[in-house]
Amino acid sequence: MMRRSMTLWLLLATCAGITLFIIKHEVQEREDRLNTLHRDILADQEAIQVLNAEWSYLNRPDRLEHLIREFSEHRVANHLQLTSVELLPQWLNEPGDQPDVKTDSNGIILPMIRPISIKAGAQR
Repeated sequence: MMRRSMTLWLLLATCAGITLFIIKHEVQEREDRLNTLHRDILADQEAIQVLNAEWSYLNRPDRLEHLIREFSEHRVANHLQLTSVELLPQWLNEPGDQPDVKTDSNGIILPMIRPISIKAGAQR
Protein backbone atom coordinates (compact mmCIF):
# COMPACT_ATOMS: atom_id res chain seq x y z
CA MET A 1 0.00 0.00 0.00
CA MET A 2 2.83 2.32 0.82
CA ARG A 3 4.44 1.74 -2.55
CA ARG A 4 1.27 2.58 -4.43
CA SER A 5 0.72 5.86 -2.60
CA MET A 6 4.40 6.79 -3.01
CA THR A 7 4.21 6.00 -6.73
CA LEU A 8 1.02 8.02 -7.06
CA TRP A 9 2.55 11.03 -5.28
CA LEU A 10 5.70 10.77 -7.38
CA LEU A 11 3.60 10.64 -10.54
CA LEU A 12 1.51 13.65 -9.43
CA ALA A 13 4.64 15.64 -8.55
CA THR A 14 6.17 14.83 -11.93
CA CYS A 15 3.00 15.91 -13.76
CA ALA A 16 2.84 19.13 -11.70
CA GLY A 17 6.49 19.88 -12.48
CA ILE A 18 6.02 19.30 -16.20
CA THR A 19 2.87 21.43 -16.20
CA LEU A 20 4.63 24.26 -14.37
CA PHE A 21 7.56 24.09 -16.82
CA ILE A 22 5.20 24.29 -19.81
CA ILE A 23 3.25 27.21 -18.31
CA LYS A 24 6.46 29.06 -17.43
CA HIS A 25 7.76 28.59 -20.97
CA GLU A 26 4.44 29.84 -22.43
CA VAL A 27 4.45 32.91 -20.15
CA GLN A 28 8.01 33.77 -21.19
CA GLU A 29 7.09 33.51 -24.87
CA ARG A 30 4.07 35.78 -24.38
CA GLU A 31 6.15 38.31 -22.41
CA ASP A 32 8.71 38.35 -25.22
CA ARG A 33 5.92 38.89 -27.74
CA LEU A 34 4.43 41.66 -25.60
CA ASN A 35 7.81 43.41 -25.32
CA THR A 36 8.25 43.16 -29.08
CA LEU A 37 4.80 44.68 -29.61
CA HIS A 38 5.62 47.53 -27.22
CA ARG A 39 8.84 48.26 -29.11
CA ASP A 40 6.95 48.20 -32.41
CA ILE A 41 4.30 50.56 -31.04
CA LEU A 42 6.94 53.00 -29.82
CA ALA A 43 8.73 52.87 -33.18
CA ASP A 44 5.43 53.49 -35.01
CA GLN A 45 4.59 56.42 -32.71
CA GLU A 46 8.00 57.96 -33.41
CA ALA A 47 7.50 57.43 -37.13
CA ILE A 48 4.10 59.13 -36.92
CA GLN A 49 5.65 62.11 -35.15
CA VAL A 50 8.33 62.36 -37.84
CA LEU A 51 5.72 62.11 -40.61
CA ASN A 52 3.58 64.79 -38.95
CA ALA A 53 6.61 67.07 -38.75
CA GLU A 54 7.43 66.43 -42.42
CA TRP A 55 3.79 67.05 -43.38
CA SER A 56 3.80 70.35 -41.51
CA TYR A 57 7.06 71.32 -43.19
CA LEU A 58 5.78 70.43 -46.67
CA ASN A 59 2.46 72.26 -46.16
CA ARG A 60 3.97 75.63 -45.35
CA PRO A 61 1.91 78.32 -47.09
CA ASP A 62 4.95 80.03 -48.61
CA ARG A 63 6.20 76.74 -50.08
CA LEU A 64 2.78 75.86 -51.49
CA GLU A 65 2.42 79.32 -52.99
CA HIS A 66 5.83 78.96 -54.64
CA LEU A 67 4.89 75.55 -56.09
CA ILE A 68 1.58 76.85 -57.39
CA ARG A 69 3.32 79.73 -59.14
CA GLU A 70 6.04 77.47 -60.53
CA PHE A 71 3.78 74.79 -61.94
CA SER A 72 0.82 76.86 -63.05
CA GLU A 73 2.58 79.67 -64.91
CA HIS A 74 5.22 77.77 -66.86
CA ARG A 75 3.18 74.91 -68.23
CA VAL A 76 0.95 75.09 -71.27
CA ALA A 77 -2.22 73.01 -71.27
CA ASN A 78 -2.28 70.11 -73.71
CA HIS A 79 -5.23 69.15 -75.91
CA LEU A 80 -6.53 66.62 -73.35
CA GLN A 81 -6.93 69.34 -70.73
CA LEU A 82 -8.97 71.63 -72.97
CA THR A 83 -12.70 71.32 -73.55
CA SER A 84 -15.58 73.32 -74.95
CA VAL A 85 -18.72 74.63 -73.31
CA GLU A 86 -20.85 72.20 -75.33
CA LEU A 87 -19.25 69.23 -73.58
CA LEU A 88 -20.11 70.47 -70.09
CA PRO A 89 -23.16 68.93 -68.38
CA GLN A 90 -26.44 70.76 -68.93
CA TRP A 91 -28.80 71.72 -66.13
CA LEU A 92 -32.38 70.54 -66.25
CA ASN A 93 -35.00 73.19 -65.55
CA GLU A 94 -37.82 70.79 -64.79
CA PRO A 95 -37.69 67.15 -63.64
CA GLY A 96 -39.42 66.06 -66.87
CA ASP A 97 -37.08 67.89 -69.28
CA GLN A 98 -34.82 65.64 -71.32
CA PRO A 99 -31.84 67.13 -73.19
CA ASP A 100 -30.71 65.95 -76.60
CA VAL A 101 -28.34 63.01 -76.47
CA LYS A 102 -24.93 63.97 -77.85
CA THR A 103 -22.23 61.58 -78.95
CA ASP A 104 -18.59 62.12 -79.76
CA SER A 105 -16.86 61.00 -82.97
CA ASN A 106 -16.55 57.41 -81.66
CA GLY A 107 -20.27 57.08 -80.93
CA ILE A 108 -19.82 57.30 -77.16
CA ILE A 109 -22.73 59.00 -75.40
CA LEU A 110 -21.50 62.05 -73.54
CA PRO A 111 -22.96 62.80 -70.10
CA MET A 112 -25.25 65.79 -70.27
CA ILE A 113 -27.28 65.64 -67.05
CA ARG A 114 -25.93 66.29 -63.61
CA PRO A 115 -27.36 63.78 -61.10
CA ILE A 116 -30.14 65.19 -58.96
CA SER A 117 -29.73 64.63 -55.24
CA ILE A 118 -32.80 64.11 -53.09
CA LYS A 119 -32.59 65.11 -49.47
CA ALA A 120 -33.62 62.53 -46.89
CA GLY A 121 -37.15 63.10 -45.69
CA ALA A 122 -38.05 65.43 -48.57
CA GLN A 123 -41.44 64.83 -50.17
CA ARG A 124 -42.43 65.54 -53.75
